Amino acid sequence: MARITYAPAADDDLCDIVSFIAQDNPDAAHNWLQRIGEVCELLAENPMIGEERRDFSVPGCRCFTVGNYVVFFRPVNDGVEVARVVHGRRDLRDI
Repeated sequence: MARITYAPAADDDLCDIVSFIAQDNPDAAHNWLQRIGEVCELLAENPMIGEERRDFSVPGCRCFTVGNYVVFFRPVNDGVEVARVVHGRRDLRDI
């Protein structure tokens, strides 16, 4: 099974997003987190899917959109490293 590693910033992003969604709908927050986990498993098994992001200064950086959010990751030997999970409307240059 492929491995998923979450960078500290990605963990923080997930906590912040879940907390924000849970303010209005705890079930939706749980479902969203489950969906992100499923997508990260897909990425770990297929690390070359998603869009390559050469405009970032991180070698191998790729992204994959999940609803309103973008998962930034890079392939590693046995899976993926998830670097960030951000809302698609954010100015990505500020990340």
